[in-house]
Amino acid sequence: MFTRTTLRTFRTSRSHVTRAFSASATPIAAASNSRLINATLFAAAGVAAAVLAGASSSSASTTTARCDAAATAADPPVYGRPGTNQERTFIAVKPDGVQRGLIGDIIARFEKRGYKLVGLKMVWPTLHMAEEHYADLRKKPFYPGLTKFFSSGPIVCMCWEGKDAIKQGRQMLGETQPLASKPGSIRGDYSIDLGRNICHGSDSPEGAEHELTMWFPEGVSNWAKTVDSHVYE
Repeated sequence: MFTRTTLRTFRTSRSHVTRAFSASATPIAAASNSRLINATLFAAAGVAAAVLAGASSSSASTTTARCDAAATAADPPVYGRPGTNQERTFIAVKPDGVQRGLIGDIIARFEKRGYKLVGLKMVWPTLHMAEEHYADLRKKPFYPGLTKFFSSGPIVCMCWEGKDAIKQGRQMLGETQPLASKPGSIRGDYSIDLGRNICHGSDSPEGAEHELTMWFPEGVSNWAKTVDSHVYE
């Protein structure tokens, strides 16, 4: 009797334990399956990212974005090609123009006209540089005062490129004597006295070659404006 009762109790307990174990094992198995699925998805995502990265790297190494349509064309010399759309002129904002904060206004006028800025820098000329720049005026009585003033502070050197740039640049600057300059020109709008006439511009292809070679010995930036089709026919 004692043995049978004990046996039934043992069988009942074993059944309860088995059911309890099965019930607890189900979420464990589900969690294991979930972790397995997540691991598989993570690995797949890693492979996809590696493939995309490889494709991007390969594309970057073989493709270069360009906005310069004429990058492969033969570059002109620093002084440009007179008589073409690559004609270049030297324009300088003198110390008085720099001190008066007119640099941006002068640049804006040439840009809005359609000319292309290919060289730009600020330089404080030495007296020797000023004398070399104005060498063609060496015999003029105002030469010493001109060179002294030109070397009295920083100037802004510019190289502008475009059709008839030399002649048009001079017209945009106005007459050497500001009082003779028409309203709308740079000197006509911004200057009064001859000795403070704001800016300088090349007066001929030979002058432009001398000045651009002197002030930009390192060269300029040969780039193509994507909007030139809206400036030139």
